[in-house]
Amino acid sequence: MMRTFIEKALGGFLVFLFSATVLTVIWQVIGRYVLEAPSSATEEIARFLLIWLGMVSMAYAFAKRMHVGVDLISARLSPSGRKVSARAIWVACAAFALTVMVYGGGLLVNVTATLGQTSAALGLPMWTIYSIMPVCGLVIAYFAISFMLEGAATETETIEGDVQ
Repeated sequence: MMRTFIEKALGGFLVFLFSATVLTVIWQVIGRYVLEAPSSATEEIARFLLIWLGMVSMAYAFAKRMHVGVDLISARLSPSGRKVSARAIWVACAAFALTVMVYGGGLLVNVTATLGQTSAALGLPMWTIYSIMPVCGLVIAYFAISFMLEGAATETETIEGDVQ
């Protein structure tokens, strides 16, 4: 129930971010080549939208289990070995998300907020741009723990068309 809500919220937010990115880049091209008045603000907006788009896309792909996975070792294990391997992988994913994205991203947000770093063209506080990292880290950790607890990856998982 909660997972479905988060997946739909991430998907809707991705549609918004992608649409905003496309519109910003179109406006940037029109401003530069048609109006001959390039705006540095649109370039910065597009850059920040791409940062958020990449981070939210990563969380969405993880939630939908569309991320890259290498199963060379787990494919050769027994069914019980696959269960243990799958759980260990989910724990490793959660640990990575919590340490690198949440903790490390939180440090980045804290440092940029403390230093008062702002963006050049818009003057936005940079901590607001970087804040997406710990948020997406929490989402990834939530899904990793959720997948582990439900035993979602008890066998080798291949999507139709995967290279084996």
